[in-house]
Amino acid sequence: MKTSFEFVHKDSYSTALEVTKKFINRADTRPILNYVLHSANGDMLATDSHHLIHIKNMHGFEKDYLINPYHYMVARGEYPDTAKLTERTDRHKNMISLNEDQIKLWLQLFKSINQTLKVLKDRYKVITLTFPESSEEVIIEMKNHGIKMNLPCTRNSTEQHDRISFCAEYMRDALEAHFKLNSKNLNMWFAGAFRPFILDDDTQVKTLILPVRSY
Repeated sequence: MKTSFEFVHKDSYSTALEVTKKFINRADTRPILNYVLHSANGDMLATDSHHLIHIKNMHGFEKDYLINPYHYMVARGEYPDTAKLTERTDRHKNMISLNEDQIKLWLQLFKSINQTLKVLKDRYKVITLTFPESSEEVIIEMKNHGIKMNLPCTRNSTEQHDRISFCAEYMRDALEAHFKLNSKNLNMWFAGAFRPFILDDDTQVKTLILPVRSY
């Protein structure tokens, strides 16, 4: 007897679901954020209110479902509308672009930074990103520990821009997602020191990081 079947999801769906684990809420304060939204249009969305990932055209469900990436429970519910957060506006400036090799390098650096801050028992893991005027690189600084380094990138603008402080762990998560889902290029869009900034490969994967206040 002949049988036929077809896969519901894209080949990289298992990888996509795996990377969302870093973006869901791990506490029980907002249970719906323990799940990954699978929209009827094929997109996947996960957020813990501090960082977010949006993966386009990855699954084959024809209705909205919520799936927990750890125990695979399936649910239905009203997921928060985050569309406005990930939309680029006139305020956003494309300050940085990374090629494939630079994505790998930044990922390795941020893995090392997170490990360093862990050893230093830095609970919040806040780093500051600055855009030196007339420079092709950017600078990251761990102010509490006197550590500073230049990171290679393509600066799409050498004008002065607000410095941005954020959790190094969230940047590692974002870079790891883009790496594992094969982003070939990555553009970073900034809209000010206290507004979420967007990392977008303009193809399939978009991530977002909420800055933190630093003094």
